[in-house]
Amino acid sequence: MSNDKRAFVQRIHSHQRLIRSLCAAYFSCEEDQKDAFQDVVLQLWKSYTSFREQSSFATWVYKVTLHTLLDKAKRQGRMPTCPYRSEYEWSDPTAQESTEIIHFALNQLAPSDKALIVLYLEGFRYQEIAELSDLTPTNVSTRLSRIKQKLKRILTHELL
Repeated sequence: MSNDKRAFVQRIHSHQRLIRSLCAAYFSCEEDQKDAFQDVVLQLWKSYTSFREQSSFATWVYKVTLHTLLDKAKRQGRMPTCPYRSEYEWSDPTAQESTEIIHFALNQLAPSDKALIVLYLEGFRYQEIAELSDLTPTNVSTRLSRIKQKLKRILTHELL
């Protein structure tokens, strides 16, 4: 394997959590997520030579991933649904019902808001989200606050 390929694989490996989180946010079934992940990695490979290091590698991965996922959804003729799942599986039926309600609420968000809240839910700090999304930390804080308020309204209405 050439040095370029080896470097690419190592860099992608270190950012696969970000890619997988976004794939899970935009596609509901596991097969679609795996397919989307492959599409993203292929697009990243095709674009790798054009990465000029004007931004961080993570920011570039985030942008390519997001654009690839939205293009894929557009080609399929539908906006992706959000089956966001944390790393933790719940066996409790009440927790499963709550998870479905949360998925419903996340699906009500605009794609850019969904991307931000998924990063937040995955444990990225405001500074990291700012770097990934080319926003200031203050802007991330403001947008996440508004997204949380919208989710609260949606969830309150859904639970009534």
